[in-house]
Amino acid sequence: MRIAFVTDTYSPEVNGAVTSIVTHTRLLAERGHEILIMAPTYGEYTDEAHPGITVHRYPSVSFVTNKATRVAAPSIIDMVARLRAFEPEIVHIHTPLTIGIAGLLAAKTLHLPAVQTYHTYIPDFMQYVEPARLLRLDTLQERIMNSIVFERVMESGVWQTLERSRALVEERADEFVDAVTGISADVAERRPEFTTRLAWRYTRLIYNRSDLVLTPSIALKRALLSHGITAPVEYVSNGIDVDLIARKESYEPSGRIVHAGRLGFEKNVDVVIEAFARVAEKHPGLVLDIRGDGPARGSLERLAATLGLESHVRFTGFVDRAVLAREYRDYDCFVTASTMETQGIVLLEAMAAGLPVVGVRALAVPEIVRSARDGIVVPPGDVQSFAHAIERLVSDDQLRERLGRQSAVDVQRHAIKSVVSELERLYRQTAASYAKA
Repeated sequence: MRIAFVTDTYSPEVNGAVTSIVTHTRLLAERGHEILIMAPTYGEYTDEAHPGITVHRYPSVSFVTNKATRVAAPSIIDMVARLRAFEPEIVHIHTPLTIGIAGLLAAKTLHLPAVQTYHTYIPDFMQYVEPARLLRLDTLQERIMNSIVFERVMESGVWQTLERSRALVEERADEFVDAVTGISADVAERRPEFTTRLAWRYTRLIYNRSDLVLTPSIALKRALLSHGITAPVEYVSNGIDVDLIARKESYEPSGRIVHAGRLGFEKNVDVVIEAFARVAEKHPGLVLDIRGDGPARGSLERLAATLGLESHVRFTGFVDRAVLAREYRDYDCFVTASTMETQGIVLLEAMAAGLPVVGVRALAVPEIVRSARDGIVVPPGDVQSFAHAIERLVSDDQLRERLGRQSAVDVQRHAIKSVVSELERLYRQTAASYAKA
């Protein structure tokens, strides 16, 4: 098949969506599929050549509050032209921002089946993260939705007109880009309830235009269906290459705990640090390694210092995923307090290494980490319960080994080869259904 991937986030940015896109496209290419990836530029970064994969980058700028993340204003005319030249059988869109929306409009213009993956739980993302910290995405969403041009494009058959008139495409594209990128500086604060309603309205507006919506967890599929998504929704794990993860051999205590991933404010790493502080009082030799980087790192380092944990909490910065794959097994357990994990690739990787997990009862975490089987799951934001769970794992060698070994078994259902086989099946099924419609 010829498959176009459209995304607002891609290498060298590091996150779960990028990891899944890179892994899926390379395996698909190895299986003989032709892949076109449409993504933003990242400064001077250049793509390595990979057989069967072509990458087209759109000029972008970084957000002031997060230099790693980019925003592009792609020309819909260019996207339509490139997709027409590539002749994909399906367009797979991974993000609901500027490039993703332009890709959706381009797919509609060319009458191509569109698959969208819902990687990020938008309502939680909007409700619990300060807009000023995470790029004022709520303002961006509202601006898009309030745009007459956007509503007109989405709700009418205007893409058929656009296809017939290049001049009209160019005119509407300019207006659309203005609507998407024109973020007001003086935005009034909104209540969480309003922000949540806004997020779900935006979600319905974008994802109900899909021919198929994919979610990386069953919990997320249920959430979408219960909030008005009427497009077909299927669960497909992001998957991991379990063969690349070094397996833990000994469960003798190492006195080391690990948290890995992007250090965003929404990840609640402060809860991890505060819980660890309570455990460290009883286990003064215990060390917490926080592996990753992001906008919250400075505040987290200050929190650790305030709690007197400078010698117990180590911030290692960004660590290559291949290095982590070898080193997970050196730890006693993996910890995360994030409430917005739609799956969590680092979580799966740690389990593949044989680590028990301490997590919170939110979204996909309890679906992946079955409490008392793969780890211990506690209520979100409950520092005391989180500390007690860590205490149990570091104090009970038999419990730690039993949960860790079961984690390594249970994670096999997320093996990347079977995941990509399921993707292939869904692509063919969607393309065939679209052709018959």
